[in-house]
Amino acid sequence: MITIREEIKNQYPEILSLEQVRIILHISKRKTAWMLQNGIIRCEISQKKTRQYRIKKDDLIDYLERLERDDPSVLTPVGMFNAKKAKNPKPPKMPPHKKTYEKPSEDFRAWLEDEWYAESNLLVSQDIARITGYEHHTVQRWLKEKRIRSVWTQDGLIISKTWLIDFYCEDAYAIVRKSDAHLELTNRYHGIT
Repeated sequence: MITIREEIKNQYPEILSLEQVRIILHISKRKTAWMLQNGIIRCEISQKKTRQYRIKKDDLIDYLERLERDDPSVLTPVGMFNAKKAKNPKPPKMPPHKKTYEKPSEDFRAWLEDEWYAESNLLVSQDIARITGYEHHTVQRWLKEKRIRSVWTQDGLIISKTWLIDFYCEDAYAIVRKSDAHLELTNRYHGIT
């Protein structure tokens, strides 16, 4: 089976035109021009009205290899070249070294106990939503998934403040999209204003 790289090497000249690149990639002329103008695919751009772009075969192959590796530098903006919006666009992958969360230190538990001293020892899901700044449905999901420990009583679902602190010390640090209240809390703990 012939790969696209072999096909490009065998069937096309060393220098490609915009139209040839468009045909190889099966994309629109507008998208191809945008990719060339924005350096997604390396090329030489002249001031001519026609045959403005000169693309080396190796540069196109390099683009295809970066595309296979999911290199973020080759991505085009979602919805820019079609009329439909993406149903569930994936958020861009964050490189591991860019993550801004880490498991809290041992003294975080004692600090939280002091911070939430005035809160009742027995909480309901609405209290947790108010304290943490997360939506009520998010708190309900955590309770259903047993990420936050709880117990059913004749008055409904009850959560101990200690169990909420356990959640913040064990699991909550890994929440990627933290609420404003959560971010403010961790910033206060780290002395960031």
